[in-house]
Amino acid sequence: MRRGAACLALLLALAASADAEVRPVEALGAAPLRSDEPTQQAPRDVALHHALREAVWRVALDELTERDRARYEDRLEAVLGDAPLDYATRFRILEDRGERPALFTNDPEVEREYVVLVEVHVDTDRVRQRLRQAGLLVQPSGEGRRQRLHVVLEGVESYATYQAVCTLLSEIGVPSALPVELERGRVVLEIEAGRSPDQLLAALVAAAPPNLGIAPLASDASSLTLRARFLGGPAELAPGAGAFDTP
Repeated sequence: MRRGAACLALLLALAASADAEVRPVEALGAAPLRSDEPTQQAPRDVALHHALREAVWRVALDELTERDRARYEDRLEAVLGDAPLDYATRFRILEDRGERPALFTNDPEVEREYVVLVEVHVDTDRVRQRLRQAGLLVQPSGEGRRQRLHVVLEGVESYATYQAVCTLLSEIGVPSALPVELERGRVVLEIEAGRSPDQLLAALVAAAPPNLGIAPLASDASSLTLRARFLGGPAELAPGAGAFDTP
């Protein structure tokens, strides 16, 4: 009975993934060997894990634009996690190259490493879904329609802050941000986006430079209210740009 339930679960899992877009990727995994540090895992297992993760990351980076790759590459571990088998339908080791002189390890003190070459079948739909949830990938036009949203900036202290948010919106793929309301300390921008307000906020926070703080205040189906301010001192303003004081 238990064996029958296990077979049924396996069949259901295979059926669920039958329609998924799966991409085969060959990836190398290298585990540095340090004689002075005993390891709890076998070097082969560590190398295999690195190869699986490399394959998943490669698929994720291919889903991003060239500009977004440079911006988000250092966030992939936080976004995708450290369990690459969550995104792999199957894998097989093509070559177990074993222990050899270090070539793929950046640590100059490591002289040897364990290397495997693995073929990984990556579920690209699952990778795309995770990237969208993190706000790194815009919903394609074929899957979701673009909608008009209002981005409300509260507590705007200078034109430089307003300009920085507009630049940030452009960098995450928003084609235009039209100011529809302007008053002292408050700006309402109308944008057209292919993502929800929560996804838009996640993308803004991810793309913001270290000196620009983005804090959410409120959101609903058609608007996002936030506060943006420069951190660690006054912002560097362009000549003639002072406080944002529009009557």
